Amino acid sequence: KNMEQKLFDTIISDIKNDSFFTEYKYKKSENMLYHREGNSTLFVELDHWQDYGECIIYIIYGRRFDILTKWFEKFSFKSLRDQRNNPDVMCDNTYFGQEEYIYFDYRFSDYKVKMGKMLPMIKENLTSFARKYSTMEDYYKEDVLPIITNERELPDVGADWIFIYLTLGYLVDRENYNILKKIILERVEWMHSRGEPNIEHYYSKMEEIITYMEKNVKL
Repeated sequence: KNMEQKLFDTIISDIKNDSFFTEYKYKKSENMLYHREGNSTLFVELDHWQDYGECIIYIIYGRRFDILTKWFEKFSFKSLRDQRNNPDVMCDNTYFGQEEYIYFDYRFSDYKVKMGKMLPMIKENLTSFARKYSTMEDYYKEDVLPIITNERELPDVGADWIFIYLTLGYLVDRENYNILKKIILERVEWMHSRGEPNIEHYYSKMEEIITYMEKNVKL
């Protein structure tokens, strides 16, 4: 086993063995610990790569609500595996005002110190994140409602967020749904005019997809 693998395996095993993560399962292919909670899944993913003899760890916290994305599976151009490993809402350490990356020496010279910092940080951030995005209502209030009140810019890349936000608005705040839909579809037109590649997959079917959601998705 090379040193990189040995270091990363040790990190993962120390995280998994912490009592905080007793309920979590580990998905090796995604370097991801996850936990089912009711109708959603909470994730913490540890991306990692090598640079100048150090292992760089980048941590992503996420949650996926089944009802927001399940209906869309048959329309998506992504593989089921890709779709199901993608959180609806996610953030990294910078969201909590902390350093984006954590660096470990492959020779384990700083292991105790770094792990002593990283593990509590992951637990604390994951707890805050899970609380902040506890329900779909929370997610809506945090990320989608501000779009209607003009306090937040819509993304200008990707396409998944379009269907997630629309579904969220449709389920959680029906009375503002038409306003949200108008704002989002205007953004879709703008992205289409710039040839955003993800949008192109759905542009011609946009109406069909959204109508399907409105007819079939129920709480």
